[in-house]
Amino acid sequence: MRALVYSGAFQIDLQHVPDPQPLPNEVLVRVDTVGICGSDVHGYTGTTGRRLPPLIMGHEAAGRVAKSSNEFEAGEEVCFDSTIGCTTCPECASGRVNRCPERTVFGVSTPRFRRDGAMADFVCVPAHVLRRIPEGLPLKIAAMFEPLSVGLHAVHRGGNAQNARILIIGAGMIGLSILLSVRLQEPSEIIVIEPNENRKNMARQIGADHVLDPEKSAQTIDADLTFEAVGAASTVAQAIHHTKLGGNIVLVGNTSQHPPVDIQRVVAKELTLIGTYANAGEYDEIIDLVSRKQLDPSPLVSAVLPLGDGPEAFDRLHRQVEPEWIKVLLHT
Repeated sequence: MRALVYSGAFQIDLQHVPDPQPLPNEVLVRVDTVGICGSDVHGYTGTTGRRLPPLIMGHEAAGRVAKSSNEFEAGEEVCFDSTIGCTTCPECASGRVNRCPERTVFGVSTPRFRRDGAMADFVCVPAHVLRRIPEGLPLKIAAMFEPLSVGLHAVHRGGNAQNARILIIGAGMIGLSILLSVRLQEPSEIIVIEPNENRKNMARQIGADHVLDPEKSAQTIDADLTFEAVGAASTVAQAIHHTKLGGNIVLVGNTSQHPPVDIQRVVAKELTLIGTYANAGEYDEIIDLVSRKQLDPSPLVSAVLPLGDGPEAFDRLHRQVEPEWIKVLLHT
């Protein structure tokens, strides 16, 4: 089969590799569409320790069952969550698979585990994370269920947002996914801080009440609940500055491993810092919300490119040649 193989820092190439062989509990899926995640682009630099080569990346995907097995019939349109838990630990039993100490993730390789992803013609998926796509939903939309579920989980971690003033810092795919989900809770106001004009416009289009440039947001916003969806030192500082006394900050971004934190201000303002990671059951909730047309992610698709254009797409995303790109999908 064809696959985009990451072989080292800034090295990803379309190669012909052996077809994967499913284990007894797995289903072979012919991939139709796979998204490029910001974490894939970050891993492409070779600096994260979570994309050890050689590796087939890709954890946001949809396709069709290639061969009937485990109660799935050949040809069925399917999608899948990115995280696979052990299914037996207390975290898995409680539905918090994202906290499973033995979890693995599609398209991720660490010193502890390696699991090839979906930037290929085929991928093997454990049957218990495989989901049928509701009739009428395009596969390219289903390929975005995973990042949408990450945004929804962040909203759940933040708590009740009804009638609250919400601040979202960063309007990339995850920041905009948070926006789509949090507006369903009917907050009093949603404010977005984002420098890119196209992303600003997108935030307005999908429900933001106010969109500010980082350089023009000196006045304190006093948000009840802030979502920091960048992970840089400057944006973490913005989150602390703009959140009201006693407010909550959900830390979503993960680009800088050790951003400095103004602990004195966090203490003095009695802020609550909340971490969020992947999703904990929100994948199924997102399928339901999208199928019932309560949440429409289609405006977030910036480009659909052939799988063979993947290496160039990674390079362009890393160099931010098109900073307005939000979600780039690869079609096999």
